[in-house]
Parts: sequence; structure tokens; C-alpha cells
Amino acid sequence: MLGFHQARTSESRLRVIFEEEELSFGFPAGATFGDLADRIACVARFHDSAVVAVNLTMPAHTNPSLPSKETPHGTH
Repeated sequence: MLGFHQARTSESRLRVIFEEEELSFGFPAGATFGDLADRIACVARFHDSAVVAVNLTMPAHTNPSLPSKETPHGTH
């Protein structure tokens, strides 16, 4: 669909899809499902058609406390 903002992989995005339109928003990392539901309900009030789908994209979380899976160089 033309006009959809392609988010960076480090950016959390909420996309609300209606029959003839879709809207995309950034949202904070600490948002709850309740926050997202409120945002969707608020946006839906301004449209004549029902929400067809919701797409939630969040960046991959890397945990620096986990050991690396890389092969160590110079060891056998």
C-alpha cells in the first residue's frame, strides 16, 4: 500500500488498518496493551468503517547478559 511509513527496525510501530485506509503511529517502548487498545479505539472513532486489522511491530530485544554465540577467534 502506497504511503505507508516504513519504520526503522529500532522503532516500535502500531498500524491500524481500515477497509480503505491505514494509519501508522510510533509508540513508547513501555506502552501496555491497554495503552494500545485506547489508541486504537481513539483512532477508530474518527472512521466510518470498522478496524480490519492491527499490526504491531516492535524491535528485537537484545540481552547483553546472555553469552555470545559467536565463534571465538584464535582458539581451538
